Amino acid sequence: PLVMARGHRIGQVAELPLVVSDGIESMTKTKQAIEVLKKLGCEEELKKIVDSKKIRAGRGKMRNRRYTMRKGPLVVYLEDN
Repeated sequence: PLVMARGHRIGQVAELPLVVSDGIESMTKTKQAIEVLKKLGCEEELKKIVDSKKIRAGRGKMRNRRYTMRKGPLVVYLEDN
């Protein structure tokens, strides 16, 4: 409810926080992680993030900060490989 009130689209996610097994830590590719998040019900949120890429207002465009983008889901893990 609070997360949805902030604009996140998580209708397919069963409960928050979303806890998964330790086997996900063995992934090394972002593409694999995106597929897992889609299977867990975060596909609508991921699409919102990809579609949010906009050109920045102001002088930042000239200073190599051309685009702004929304933040994605926060992933917390134990081992950093």
